[in-house]
Amino acid sequence: MNRQVFNYSVIPSIVRADTVSQIRIRPLGENGKFKQGLSYQVSVRAVETASRHYDALPTAVYEVVPDEDGCLVFEHTFVGEQKHVIFLTRPEEDMRSLYYEINNHRGRFGENASVTLAVYSLREDLYGLKCYKGEVHCHTCESDGIQDPLHTVGNYRNAGYDFMAITDHFTSYASEKAMRVFRDAPVSMTLFLGEEVHVPTERIHAVHIGGRESINEYFRSHREAAFARVAEIEAALTLPDTVDRNDYAWRVFIAEKAREFGGLAILAHPFWVWSSVYFIAPAAAEQLMRDGVYDALDLRDDDMEAAVALWADLRADGVKIPIVGSTDSHRSSPDDPKLAARGGYTLVFAPDRSHRSITDAIRADRSLCVSTKSDPEFVYGSFRLVKLARFLLDHYYPVYQKLCWGQGTLMAEYPVEGMPDAKTVSLLAALNERSDAFSREFYGY
Repeated sequence: MNRQVFNYSVIPSIVRADTVSQIRIRPLGENGKFKQGLSYQVSVRAVETASRHYDALPTAVYEVVPDEDGCLVFEHTFVGEQKHVIFLTRPEEDMRSLYYEINNHRGRFGENASVTLAVYSLREDLYGLKCYKGEVHCHTCESDGIQDPLHTVGNYRNAGYDFMAITDHFTSYASEKAMRVFRDAPVSMTLFLGEEVHVPTERIHAVHIGGRESINEYFRSHREAAFARVAEIEAALTLPDTVDRNDYAWRVFIAEKAREFGGLAILAHPFWVWSSVYFIAPAAAEQLMRDGVYDALDLRDDDMEAAVALWADLRADGVKIPIVGSTDSHRSSPDDPKLAARGGYTLVFAPDRSHRSITDAIRADRSLCVSTKSDPEFVYGSFRLVKLARFLLDHYYPVYQKLCWGQGTLMAEYPVEGMPDAKTVSLLAALNERSDAFSREFYGY
């Protein structure tokens, strides 16, 4: 994380590649204030533009004086799709404090005399998209979790989540309750119908998000039709002997239903270590991915090294299954300003946070898995998107998460039945507008 994002705003921080862009550096407090009439040096260096001589790296240098609003404004052509580092150097006249001599000649800015900020330039196919942080697999007290659905959603919003699906065992009830309660809430968070599908028994764990109705409920109401369809699927299968045909057929059936209902079928924790063995035989997991049975793989797993290795091998072999990340949490935290739960989360690059845009982006392989088991978190996915995500995790999300903090607390106070009081709604709307305003400034769209 770049801590200078709390001292300065770079507006916008996302620009078009190979296009002249105007950048405004705005100080966020007295410690970063610029003095009128003084000239400040702003240097720009593209991180992927190397030089054989490290003492002569290509750098553009501008001398900038503050505008009437106290901001430094300059124009620059940001070449290529990459991160560009901005070095801000203060003149000597600006660093002398009122008690400069008494304080042993210490400048009033100290280590902040030279500030490092950044901008990211995008090619046209990514420019216009935003990054959305989400949870695709978690539980509440409606199955075997701890918190109720409202507190669960609130805890995630406090941690800066833009979308989520509660995926309780055997039922979509908790996700539907949250969707109903927060349907008209003034908060920029999209809730999906979700469930962990155990059909025909609990031996199958399949995550379904975003559909119009529950697969678990469909099975309970249409058992004969389900078994008949699975028999058809199984009869048509051509599989190696290492793959259980009936188990495989049921997984195909679940994925079919997820798509029929307009949702996503996610292969959940194939390398979950259960009774000292993998929950799904690696041969079966590989076959499921090769055949494109699932829309996405949840890369976050007990044996994540094995999951990542298999996924990487398959991608090298031309199998392009999209990835997501989750916590599979059964307890979320109300007191961690960065994380609602340990494990992982999904980053999705989409034009907006609607159900359709999020699910389409995942299908289009514009999603990443972030593992939170290390500090800083580790991002998995395509080289292009990982670089962009790292920039956002360092420069966007620290501020965005801070602005979301408190929104979830208000959401947890919503009544399950009836309308929330006007004061709660008004305060939530005001807090949400602050986080939305920051997002608009940062992206510039």
